[in-house]
Amino acid sequence: MKKKLMQIIKILFFLLVIYFLGSYFMANWEEIRNIHWQIDAFSLILSFVLYFGYIITLASLWHFITKLNQCSIRHFDAVIAYLYSIPGKYIPGKVFMLAARCPAYEKQNRPLSKITVCFLLENACTLLGAAFLFLISLFFFPNDLLKNYKYLTILLMIAFFVCIHPKIMNFFLGLAGKLAKKEMRIPVTYTDMLKTVILFILNWLVAGSGFYMLVHAVYPVPMSQWLYVGGIYGLSTIIGILALFAPSGLGVREGILTAGLCLIMPEEYAISISLISRLWQTAAEILLVSGAFLVNQAVKFRQKKTAE
Repeated sequence: MKKKLMQIIKILFFLLVIYFLGSYFMANWEEIRNIHWQIDAFSLILSFVLYFGYIITLASLWHFITKLNQCSIRHFDAVIAYLYSIPGKYIPGKVFMLAARCPAYEKQNRPLSKITVCFLLENACTLLGAAFLFLISLFFFPNDLLKNYKYLTILLMIAFFVCIHPKIMNFFLGLAGKLAKKEMRIPVTYTDMLKTVILFILNWLVAGSGFYMLVHAVYPVPMSQWLYVGGIYGLSTIIGILALFAPSGLGVREGILTAGLCLIMPEEYAISISLISRLWQTAAEILLVSGAFLVNQAVKFRQKKTAE
C-alpha cells in the first residue's frame, strides 16, 4: 500500500509540474513564437554546459550541508535525490522540493528535522550567494545611477559577511522552529559557514556566466557587462524564490530580467531573452532530471545483476 501510495503521489507531483509549466508557456506562446531566432550556437552550447555545472555543483553543496549537520547519505544518492527534487520548484510553496528529497534520507533513518534545517540553510545560502553576486554587479552598472552609492555597496558587502555568523543564522532558525514546534539549529562554526557561503558565491559566478553566454548568444553584449548580466540573473532568482505565490518565480523572474537587460539592449531583445532564459533553464533541468533517472536505473540494474 505504501509503495502504491508513493507511486500515486509521484504521478500527481509530475502532473502538477506539467500543469504550471504548460500554463506559463501557453500564456507566453505568442511572444515566444514571434522571437527572431538568430542565435550563436557556440555561446548557446557553452551556456548549457555552465548551467549543468552549476546544478551538479549545487547538488554537491547540498550534500556538503547535510554533512555539516551530521545527516548525510552517500554522495551519489544525495545528488540523485537533489536532482529528483528540481521539478518541485515549479509548484508554489517550495515544500515539494523538500518532500522529494526526504524519502532517500528517511530510508537511511536520517532525522527529517535535520533535513528540513539543511533545506532552509541551502535556500538561505542560495539567496546569499545570489545577493553577493548582485552586490558585485553594482560596480558594473551600465550608467552613473549608483556612482554615489559605491561606499554604501561596500558597507552592504561587509554586513553580508557579518549576517552569515552561525549565531545569527541559528537565531532565525530558532524562530522557524518555534513556528514548526521543532528544534531547529545547525551546529557549524563561523569558518564552516564562511566556507559554505563562499562556495555558493563561486557557484553563482558559474550560473551568472552561463546566463551571460545565453544573452551573448542572442545579442552581442560586451565582456565588460559580464558581471552586470550575471548580477541581474542573481537578482531575478532572489525575487523569484521570495515570490512564494509564483512557481519557480514564473513571470516574476522574467519581469526583473527584462527591466535589467533593457538598460544595455533594445527592449524587444530584453523581452525575448527573458522568455528564452526560461526555456533554457527548464530544458537544462529536464535533461538533468532525465539523466539522473537513467543513471540511477542503470546503477540499480547493475546492483541487481551483481546480487544474482
